[in-house]
Amino acid sequence: MIDKKDDEFLGQNIKGMMMTLIAHWNAQMDDARAETEFAAIRPADMRVIGQLRGRTVKLSMIHREMGFSRQAAQQAVDRLVVHDMISIHLDPGSKRDKIVKITEKGQRWRSIAATQIR
Repeated sequence: MIDKKDDEFLGQNIKGMMMTLIAHWNAQMDDARAETEFAAIRPADMRVIGQLRGRTVKLSMIHREMGFSRQAAQQAVDRLVVHDMISIHLDPGSKRDKIVKITEKGQRWRSIAATQIR
């Protein structure tokens, strides 16, 4: 019980609780992937799949939306391409932009993750 209003105390505790919850959730997601074809996928790469939310987006949007550096976003995308989770195509409307799309295998992971989250 808190006898007085102390925003710093509450903020630290709420942040701590959220961090604990996220760590617990990440552990459950790791366990869900452990014995599947997705076991080698890094948790950070899974965040990219989650951020796509089934959309087809430009590669540049990934790093902006997630707050990743361009290099980190490109590395995550490259790893996911190697694992056939996403595919990259040239944007027909641009000479520089690339389009990222979730593959069938990536969609299977999204279904597993959605079940685990529920």
